[in-house]
Amino acid sequence: LESDSQWTVWNKEDLTRTLPLFAELGLLSQTPVEGQSGIYRYDLTDLGREYWFQSIDNRGNSGRKPFYNSSFCYGPKKIVKVTDITEKTYEKGRFTGRKETQVNVKIDYQVLDTPDWALNNQDKLNALYTVKVKLPGKNYPETVVFIKGDDGELYHQPLAYLLIKP
Repeated sequence: LESDSQWTVWNKEDLTRTLPLFAELGLLSQTPVEGQSGIYRYDLTDLGREYWFQSIDNRGNSGRKPFYNSSFCYGPKKIVKVTDITEKTYEKGRFTGRKETQVNVKIDYQVLDTPDWALNNQDKLNALYTVKVKLPGKNYPETVVFIKGDDGELYHQPLAYLLIKP
């Protein structure tokens, strides 16, 4: 629509590719909207509810509405080994904006219980997403960043792992 922001345009373009795929995979139902050619209503199926993950982001909204993140998630991760630990202090940290000590922990991990809907459709999913379907029994490297607090304790703001956003 003419009134759509650029973000809304991008979001709608993404949804036109992902929602039909998730319906094909059985995570969503797809019902035509009466009298609206090419417009569909999508709802979670029982399978979709099993893998659905939603978080609400209120950070930095300054009175704006919360941002709802809905994704399909599978996992969990199993750490196979820690390969390296490094610590570095920055005068202006990327997480706190002030002096900050980051502890980077490099790990190798495996994903447990990758569901059939992801395994059987990995080519289709991999074509749409930069985060690729993780295969069972295979090791994947990752760096997990912790912030060392003034109290000496380590803190971690987890990012969404293995989320496939609709």
